[in-house]
Amino acid sequence: MLTPLPSSKWDYDAAGHLLVRAGFGGSQAEIQDLADRGIQPSIEKLLNSVPTEPTLPSWVSPNSLKDLVEQIHSSTTPEERVKARQAFNQANRAQMEELVQWWTQRMTDTNAPLLEKMTLFWHGHFATSATKVRPAYKMWLQNQTLRTHALGSFGALTKAVSRDPAMLVWLDLASSRKERPNENFARELMELFTLGEGNYTEDDIKESAKAFTGYRINQVDQQFRFVPNQFDPSIKVFMKMAGPWNGDQIIDIILEQPQCAKFIVAKVWQFFVYDDPDASLVDALAAKFRQAHYEIKPLLRTIFSSEEFYSDRAKGAIIKSPIQYLVQARRSLGVYTPTGRALVNIYRQLGQVPFYPPNVKGWDGGKSWINTGTLTYRYQIARALVDGIRPEQVGLPRFPQKSTTSPNQGTPEQSVIASMPANLDAGSPGPAATPFPSLTSPWPVEEYVNHEDRKDVKQLLGKLYIQIFQSSPQSDLLKNFIEVASNKTLPLDDGSIRDLVTLMMTTPNYQVS
Repeated sequence: MLTPLPSSKWDYDAAGHLLVRAGFGGSQAEIQDLADRGIQPSIEKLLNSVPTEPTLPSWVSPNSLKDLVEQIHSSTTPEERVKARQAFNQANRAQMEELVQWWTQRMTDTNAPLLEKMTLFWHGHFATSATKVRPAYKMWLQNQTLRTHALGSFGALTKAVSRDPAMLVWLDLASSRKERPNENFARELMELFTLGEGNYTEDDIKESAKAFTGYRINQVDQQFRFVPNQFDPSIKVFMKMAGPWNGDQIIDIILEQPQCAKFIVAKVWQFFVYDDPDASLVDALAAKFRQAHYEIKPLLRTIFSSEEFYSDRAKGAIIKSPIQYLVQARRSLGVYTPTGRALVNIYRQLGQVPFYPPNVKGWDGGKSWINTGTLTYRYQIARALVDGIRPEQVGLPRFPQKSTTSPNQGTPEQSVIASMPANLDAGSPGPAATPFPSLTSPWPVEEYVNHEDRKDVKQLLGKLYIQIFQSSPQSDLLKNFIEVASNKTLPLDDGSIRDLVTLMMTTPNYQVS
């Protein structure tokens, strides 16, 4: 079983490691606060912080797109229907862009980072995509459901997800009838959500699918509703147990299987610690997980308290996901990111858009985050985050079209979006065209660097290193940075300092945690 980390090994670096893995990093003051608290008080703080609720997007209501839906239904010609669908899709896309921005901001600002990190974990586990699920309200509702149960009971979470309207659409459960049960959810419930491939039979899928019939969505309030006359009450033989099982009872039977605890424990460990944990470690944690009735907090408490979590094998073992990359840069460095479509485009080019997993398996993670294209873009966006993001760096036109709204009206991004051509390639300069301004401001050097720092390269780089890498400097790596900076004129100006920050963010060390 895991050995607890001795209190003598708890220091600033251990606190930084915890805050990055159990959240999205933070300021030096936040890390120092955990270091001063000690390991157990720090873990309890992360496990039990009550989040400050942010302002919701203005459109968050079940019927925000009701008028557009009614226009589709009332269309009398194919042309009217096409236009009505286009209007609905455009409005829904705008809401989804705002939802991506809202959750990014919440992860950045939250006082309960572990809660948001686990919400992100469950989003990848119970992967559901807005490519199929509409309107955006359903995706927001699922995000809230995942957050509500993120640190609670896995059993309660799984039952809540089985009733979640977004999931009902995503895996076609809302159309499952007792005369023809849809097997999609039943299959993925076992293969991807609870047991893993090879730990159930085709008959288990067929039988359990009958138990989830009658699940519907109330189109008035977009909430789950159960339709008894569409439920199959027959005797079902599932996992060698016979009974008139309903959906919740099927989940209870799954939870009784030792494999379920092993499956979840292994996935949680890989998300927070490193890949390929030893089978004996998984078995021991899984036994405790079952004894704790699948409560998530005790599992995380054990993991975060362990010496193995802070081991050399664990440090630097996880490649940052695009969401981790952006949110951690915002929390630890205070860089600015654009909003709306520009933010979605950044996520897309990095390889992970919140609310848009590639399939029901979710994101593969790990080494899949890095390929020639995504790594190149990580380097490009690092420079852009530090210097200020220009429209063309995030897939928006650089120049306005002729006879368009002045770019001085509204925010820079609103000006760009308002004048976007139907074909983005058409964003080419006319005679004497003025490029759009940057979408974001440069990294605020003066908030992190004082006048004395500018005159002492070693002092400056040591300070930046701690901020950027969330740990005390590695001597060899710091020495390399000092050599690069040695040719620069002192005192260092803002441009030179931003060059050094960009250099640090484009190292292999920065891509991992």
